[in-house]
Amino acid sequence: MSDSTLIKEMLDNAVHIWYKRQYWSPKMRDYIHGIQNGIHVFDLYKTCAKLEEVRAILANLAENGKEVLIVGTKVQARDLVKELAISTNHHFVIDKWVPGLLTNFSTLKRRIFTYNKLEKDAETGVLDMLTKKEKAMKMKELEKLKKAYEGLKELKKTPDAVFVIDGHYEGLALTEARILKIPSFALLGSTGDIDSCTNFIPCNVNSIKAIKFMLDQLKPTLTRKKIEKPFAAPEAARPPRNPNPIKRDRVPTA
Repeated sequence: MSDSTLIKEMLDNAVHIWYKRQYWSPKMRDYIHGIQNGIHVFDLYKTCAKLEEVRAILANLAENGKEVLIVGTKVQARDLVKELAISTNHHFVIDKWVPGLLTNFSTLKRRIFTYNKLEKDAETGVLDMLTKKEKAMKMKELEKLKKAYEGLKELKKTPDAVFVIDGHYEGLALTEARILKIPSFALLGSTGDIDSCTNFIPCNVNSIKAIKFMLDQLKPTLTRKKIEKPFAAPEAARPPRNPNPIKRDRVPTA
């Protein structure tokens, strides 16, 4: 797709429109074309250039089977993020960013384990063996955990990269990624801080139509190649090791 065609489609999807001019970050000055009716308008040529930069990086990550955590907790982005993450084989956060999700992942893993166990117990009928009151309490806990960890149920380690919709809104996620030196990428409105992430795409992050268009542009490059890991027999199937082998005396030969 040529830049002119892409820019026309961006215009049709309101990617260029942002926010009232009194609410903006001076660091975004170079990516703003001007002001129209008191509203900032992005320079779509620069948006296209940044889109290509981020596409190339995400394509390399996906090709190598790297895990990108996709974050979009604002109402406009939730359904779009969930759909994108599932279709591209990545994990996601759409309800609320749990503080310490990255920086305290070893502890968060226990909560994810609890969620997985409760969900399995509910599916297999284990919870039906409890009293009515106990089951109600477990189901209430399950619903709470599902909101926080539904998109993380198979996450075994910190992700290789983080991608957020609206870097200003998802500031905590970007901060934790920066602390751990995890590459981070964001769709940024004119209120965003370009130094808060590794790379970004300036665009409208308030419109469902605009967000969907931008995510559709990134979807082909985000689709992750699954890397087959070599088979390793589970511990229970491996022959036990004898830490103190018995030394046998040699039988003297004639």
